[in-house]
Amino acid sequence: MDKDELRERYEATGDEHFYARAETMYEQALAHSPDDPRLLLDYGYLQECHGRYAMRAAARSYERAIAADPQLDKPHWQLISVLAALRDLDTVIPRYERQVASAPSDLRGYRLLAAAYLLAAERDKAAATLGAGLQLGPDDAGLTEEQGDLYAATGRPDDALTSWRRAFDLAPDDYGISMRFSAAFLLESLGRLGEAADEWRFIIGWMTEHGDHIHLDWPRQMLERLEGQAAGG
Repeated sequence: MDKDELRERYEATGDEHFYARAETMYEQALAHSPDDPRLLLDYGYLQECHGRYAMRAAARSYERAIAADPQLDKPHWQLISVLAALRDLDTVIPRYERQVASAPSDLRGYRLLAAAYLLAAERDKAAATLGAGLQLGPDDAGLTEEQGDLYAATGRPDDALTSWRRAFDLAPDDYGISMRFSAAFLLESLGRLGEAADEWRFIIGWMTEHGDHIHLDWPRQMLERLEGQAAGG
C-alpha cells in the first residue's frame, strides 16, 4: 500500500499500524520535498485523524473515571473540553440537563451545564443556566468565572474582566487562576498590552509562590513577547 491508501485506511479504521506506516512514508517523502503543498496537506490530515482518535480515547477514559466516581469534578471538566474540540457536546449535554433537573439546589450541576452550553455556543441557554445558578449561589466562584466567559463571548469585555476579578476574589486557594489567564488574553486582544503584561506578571508570581515551576516557561514567554512589543512600539 502507498502512503495515501494507508492514510485512508487509518482514517476509516483507526488502526495504529496503518498510522505508523503512513507517518513514516510521509516523513520520508517530505524529507525530499519539504514544501510540497499536497504532501503537507495529506500529512497534516493524517495527524488530524490521529489527534481525533487520541481525543476519543481520552473521552472514553474520562467516561470511565466518571462512572467510577461520579462526584469527582475533574473528569467532567476534561470530558466537556475534549468533546467540545470534537464537536460532540450534544452527547453529554443531556446528562447535565438531567443533573440540574434532578438536583436543582446543587450548584455543581449548573457549573457543568453552563460550561457545556458555552463551549457548544448555546449562549442563551448558558445565560439562563448561569442566571439560575447565581440566584442560588451569588458568591460561587465557578459560576462567576463562567459569567465572565459568557460576557467575553458576547462582546462585553469590561463586564467579563469585572466578573473574572470577582471570581478570583471569591475562589479558594486551591481553585487555581484560570480567570487570570482569560483576562490576560482578553486584554491583549483589546490592545491593552500593559494591563495584559501585568496579568502575566501576576500569573508568574502566583505560580512561583505556589511552587508550580513546571508550567512557568510559557507565562514567561508570553510576558517577554509583550514586553518586546512594548519596547519595539
